[in-house]
Amino acid sequence: MGIEEKNELVSVMDSGWYTESKKTRDFENMFSSLTKSKYAVAVTSGTTALFLGLKALGIGLGDEVIVPDLTFVASPNSVELTGAKPILVDIEPKSLNIDLKKIGKLVTKKTKAIMPVDFNGRSTDMKILKEFADKHNLSLVEDACHAIGSFHETSHHMGTQSDVGIFSFSTPKIITTGQGGMIITNNKKIYENCLSLKDFGRDTSKKQNMLNAFKHDVIGYNFKFTEFQAAVGIAQMKKLKQRMLIKKKLFRLYREQLEKFNEIDFIDTDLNKITPWMIDIIIKNKKLKNKVIVNLKENNIETRIFYPPIHNLKPYKNSDKKFPVSSNISSRGLWLPSSVSLTDDQVIRISKAISNLFR
Repeated sequence: MGIEEKNELVSVMDSGWYTESKKTRDFENMFSSLTKSKYAVAVTSGTTALFLGLKALGIGLGDEVIVPDLTFVASPNSVELTGAKPILVDIEPKSLNIDLKKIGKLVTKKTKAIMPVDFNGRSTDMKILKEFADKHNLSLVEDACHAIGSFHETSHHMGTQSDVGIFSFSTPKIITTGQGGMIITNNKKIYENCLSLKDFGRDTSKKQNMLNAFKHDVIGYNFKFTEFQAAVGIAQMKKLKQRMLIKKKLFRLYREQLEKFNEIDFIDTDLNKITPWMIDIIIKNKKLKNKVIVNLKENNIETRIFYPPIHNLKPYKNSDKKFPVSSNISSRGLWLPSSVSLTDDQVIRISKAISNLFR
């Protein structure tokens, strides 16, 4: 955060209008322009964005949504929140995305949607997934919370090839509003449903006045944005292109320093299209990964482990045998320091600490 965010916040204070208004519309328009999507809806978090995206598609009690096993718990939780059931599927090891070869066996009469997760900015093959979804009449709700600034093979921004694309602005993301999320879509009906659902179920297609201000056509919620968040978001968006370059530079520098070690694998990442959210490495085994964590901590260097597989969490407990890839990758995956404020010297220092351990 810098003077740009401070100035934007002061302008909100001076305006006297704090619930979402002009700045929120401006922030949504900036994000819509970035992704080249027709509509963008700002909400309180990436989790509520996932929930509203599902609800806007009519997904609810008794339905099923296919979700990859390696993701943040918000993905299946948002499905549970609608009353539907998340059906977990293993990932494939090359991109850490949903395994397209395994989803066919999971589709039932109750299946209504698939939730691909763009893990660390990398996507699955959306052409194949869309063909599968169309064949089975399934919606696609794309969890692109890691993927701000990442693009598909067709140069479309991630999230735009699905019925709904979801993004997060939580603190660790490449741009942040503290908490916050964005829903993008090219479908006007889905857009209008999201607007209504996030504002207590009001009919937002009609101009609001005191005569219809408390008319609620459906059950809705209070997931509205604030002008304070939008103000920060506007300033952050102006820094996005530079931050994308920094993230890619960090990935290249770490890879140059560490790829010579047989104990470390880097996931294949096309930096012409992908902006890594964090710099991820896959270490030879879990025991060695834990040694790296401890060694770096002793050098005052923090790391972040991969998410545990969803099937290992108490609410979703299931057998490791059903999810061999996510179980294996999760146990060996590690995110290295990835802040856009890191200097080259700091990255080299981190890499040397890891190198010394392996030597």
